Amino acid sequence: MASSAVSPGIFVGVDSGGTRTNVAIKIVHPDGRVVEGSYEVGESLSGALPTELIPSALRKIVAPLERNINGNELPATLAYLWISAAGFTPWTRDEYLVAMHDLLPTLIGGRIQYGGAANDGVSLLLGSRAHGIIIAGTGSTVFVRSADGTIYQAGGNEWVASDEGSGFWISMRGIREAYRDYEAGVDSVLLQRFRQTYGVRSEDQRGLIEKVRELAVGHKDMKKEIARFAESVCAAAERGDKGAQNIVKAAAEGLADVTAETLRRHFTYNEISEQGLRIVQCGGLLSNNFYRLNFEGQLEMRLMSSGSRTASLDWQRVMTGKVAAVRLATDLASGHDELLNIDRAFRPAIAGR
Repeated sequence: MASSAVSPGIFVGVDSGGTRTNVAIKIVHPDGRVVEGSYEVGESLSGALPTELIPSALRKIVAPLERNINGNELPATLAYLWISAAGFTPWTRDEYLVAMHDLLPTLIGGRIQYGGAANDGVSLLLGSRAHGIIIAGTGSTVFVRSADGTIYQAGGNEWVASDEGSGFWISMRGIREAYRDYEAGVDSVLLQRFRQTYGVRSEDQRGLIEKVRELAVGHKDMKKEIARFAESVCAAAERGDKGAQNIVKAAAEGLADVTAETLRRHFTYNEISEQGLRIVQCGGLLSNNFYRLNFEGQLEMRLMSSGSRTASLDWQRVMTGKVAAVRLATDLASGHDELLNIDRAFRPAIAGR
């Protein structure tokens, strides 16, 4: 990757996950002064977004950019943009290229020299300079990069067959548990939290049924709407509710299974236990202590050798991938040949003016 020294310029990192988007701005002046800013929007470049809507969604995400840098004295230098998108895949790569070619000349007075886009997991992995990353939010995924630079992925291919330990699956199991309690006439903690999360009054039985049916209707926000119950389930688990704890523990163990298998497959015993691995955690679930401690504990158990030697894991926790996205934007200023040499399954899209 590029040198850690940052040349003067304007660097914009867009981190768009399954439900929301964070944008970070870093302005580096020729005299070394650095001005930083950020904003958040509800629009998301998620996997549920139809490909034809990628250009319009991206325009909405960057629309506040000019307003957020207004008032800052901008250096007479070039700008660079990196888009970290949950919905970026080898099959949507061309759509992102077209969208960037159209969009870049219209931003920051036409200063953007290069724009890059990649999957949010790949972006976090590359931008964090880590051996591996675990994302546990609306969806879940594990990415690792072996010593020869090859990237591998486990999970992250949507909820039907993947996303172990994700907020979506915690929510689904929490909603089902709450509904069973409703049918049994038990006013459980999960049932109460379901009503609070979705705005259903305690005496409104018809409203509860309507909400459950409404959540089942397929639309672009279905996954996001279901997944927002995960925060309540995790909070109930932290406060000692046994039903919620069982759901969260099972989810954390599922993600630990996927992570352990991926680490064992792509790193040697010596790399895991002796040299150590730098692993980044990201996503709302891993900010919940109950979930995180269960996940880390189960992972350590799975990686323990027969000689009772545990893995040497250097954990770094981040709430979003926006810092990694900005770092990749700065990498673009030094060239992007290395990025374009990544295996095609994970290769970013790079557009220039």
